[in-house]
Amino acid sequence: MNAEILRFTTPDDLYRSLLGRLVRELESLQATSHGPVLALPTGNTMIPFYELMVKNQNLLLPESWTCFQLDEYYPIPASKEPLGFRNYLDRHLFSKLLTPPRCREHPDGGAEDADLECARYEARIREVGGIDLAILGIGTNGHIAFNEPGSPHHSRTRRVELHPDTLQANFGSDAPFHHAITLGIETLLEARKILVVALGESKATAVRNALLGPICPEMPASALQKHPSVTWFLDSSAASGIPAGF
Repeated sequence: MNAEILRFTTPDDLYRSLLGRLVRELESLQATSHGPVLALPTGNTMIPFYELMVKNQNLLLPESWTCFQLDEYYPIPASKEPLGFRNYLDRHLFSKLLTPPRCREHPDGGAEDADLECARYEARIREVGGIDLAILGIGTNGHIAFNEPGSPHHSRTRRVELHPDTLQANFGSDAPFHHAITLGIETLLEARKILVVALGESKATAVRNALLGPICPEMPASALQKHPSVTWFLDSSAASGIPAGF
């Protein structure tokens, strides 16, 4: 396994370290012809980090980025667009940047044909030369992006049915969506570097199984064991299931 595991006492310490890593990675990618190509997550865990990015945007040079969303609910009628992830990233990050990214890419949650949209999105990643850096969260059931338990590790961008645990975590008892478009596990594994963020005791079992358990479809995040450059950013609660010397 090539994973780097970083443990932090507080979320603030974690976010500051993650920002420092992002700054260094972006600096190393500035000289490429296409600039940094990022895959960005959503969810409550990332909101404080995006706030920190906005405060330090002078260090990040966002005008050079090409950004891909990890996923999007599908289908999204116009009346539900405020609940989508494109809106989330606008609200928490992009609308607050003084200079917008070079290019923003997102799955079209309103596309008439999900399969065609998935193929378009996958092709677009190839057109820009692939993802340089993917930032991921992990679900309590081990999902990465919206690759739920049972997802094949050779999967590409596709339409998926969302697990009840995911819907409960995201919406409570009244979920407005039940499907999504997501980058597949193999698509994610082709990113040159991956950073994973997990906070809280509720993530401890998934983190432990992803790092120490068998590589299997029932634990989607276990596929990250196959990647040559993954760094886990964990608070003490999320890391509580991992042996101290690991």
